[in-house]
Amino acid sequence: MLSQADYDLLRELQHNERYARAYKKITVLLMLHLGQSMEVISASLGISEGTVRNYRQRYEQVGLEAYLQDNYQGYTGKLSVAQ
Repeated sequence: MLSQADYDLLRELQHNERYARAYKKITVLLMLHLGQSMEVISASLGISEGTVRNYRQRYEQVGLEAYLQDNYQGYTGKLSVAQ
């Protein structure tokens, strides 16, 4: 499933604080690569099997770089600067 380069990069990113929000996404790919079943992965990470399946499909569709992108935008509120 993963190339050796992708596997090595994911192992490195898994312990990088900058990628803490992507920890589960990274770990899903690593566990799938190591032959773990979706049932085991979902139980181990506390996510549904559907989420595991979605992560795998997303990686296969867009590749590693796009898969790891974090497009989260925090709520900025509705008050103006003056308020």
